[in-house]
Amino acid sequence: MGASISLDSKYRLLLNTEVECISINSNASSTGGGSKNKNHKRRDHHESEDSASCSGSESDTRSESGSGSESDSGSDSDGDKTYTVKLTPEIISYIRSYIRKNQFLDEFDLITEIELDKYDHAPGSALVFNSDSIVFMTNNQTLEAVGEWEYIEPEKPVASASKSSKSKNGKGRHRDRDDDDDRSDNERDGGRSQYKTKDDDLPVSEIENILTEKFQEYNKTREFIIHESKNSFLVMLIKSVELVKA
Repeated sequence: MGASISLDSKYRLLLNTEVECISINSNASSTGGGSKNKNHKRRDHHESEDSASCSGSESDTRSESGSGSESDSGSDSDGDKTYTVKLTPEIISYIRSYIRKNQFLDEFDLITEIELDKYDHAPGSALVFNSDSIVFMTNNQTLEAVGEWEYIEPEKPVASASKSSKSKNGKGRHRDRDDDDDRSDNERDGGRSQYKTKDDDLPVSEIENILTEKFQEYNKTREFIIHESKNSFLVMLIKSVELVKA
């Protein structure tokens, strides 16, 4: 959309969410084998009625064959099933409790720190989102984080080694030739010695795409487990990212 990040403005980071319920085949847990079966043992301390958190939501599931087939592909051997569930008051309370935990806040800080050396900035430079608050909005099922973007400068200043060595030799009569050499070296490097700085544009759309890709990696590993029971667990997924000025 052409807009660029302003380091002097507040932003709202809107994360569109979805909750999946992974129902674990109890028969598989009794036969042993597999890493998921070990998880069953860790969950045995939960009260049995907690297992209804998933099965009880099946009647409220949004029928999404794609979601089910995706999850089944990774669990053919143990028969685990995945359901995309509607957000009941109980599930909303799980989300709100989870996003207050340090575990999630630490991961959120990690995800929203973008290393910029891949985008022609100096090595060690980064864009960091300093969030003031993160809340869950029930009207549109989004996490809303409010904060500011901060540009992190490289720890070590980037300097040209050739220039520093030439300044020490004190041979001023070679300055013109040295300058020509610098220009030719820069041309051979494709101008890569000239890094972008915080004054250069950082497109909002590019930041949105980067964050979306990073959250998708977490979705693949079902990282954000908001609730566990004996035979199931609920996972929060981040489906899309939107960045707007607050």
